[in-house]
Amino acid sequence: MQILKLNNLTERYYKSIVNKTILLIIIILFVASCRKEGHPNLSISEVEWKEYSNEKIGYSVSIPEVYTVQEWEDGSGVMFRLNGNQPMMLIRLGTEAEDKHRGIWYNHEPIKQIELAGISGEYYDYYHFDGPSGIHTRSYVIPYKKKNLGVEFRTFEIGPVEEKILSTLTLINQ
Repeated sequence: MQILKLNNLTERYYKSIVNKTILLIIIILFVASCRKEGHPNLSISEVEWKEYSNEKIGYSVSIPEVYTVQEWEDGSGVMFRLNGNQPMMLIRLGTEAEDKHRGIWYNHEPIKQIELAGISGEYYDYYHFDGPSGIHTRSYVIPYKKKNLGVEFRTFEIGPVEEKILSTLTLINQ
């Protein structure tokens, strides 16, 4: 039986290829695992509701009692987290340039036309990435105060809770 002997240079070359291939596979698996379909939806029968108003942007909306509110310092948006943890929903106001910079809806094609708070707009369904991790996002976007007002959901689907939130959005101080 003849054994193929490699010289040191060839052996190092093949080890280098194997190591790079293993590293590439690990990176691909890591990136693929960072994409989430969203957070589980709440059951509407178990939800207690509260009113949230944002005078600076100019809207009010009914939200589940278990959502904690995290307003951004500049007043351009609000994140709603389930019990202070999972980001379930965002409402933000921004220009087209700001929205493109954030990597949200303007970097994607709208899926359909919608009506939100009596104003025609667009619906987007996409993955929003913050670094290597991404999450399934559904955005309802309307023109408002010469900018765009977007309601973004990070849930598995648009269910009864999300539909109620959308139906209760009221614009104030127009």
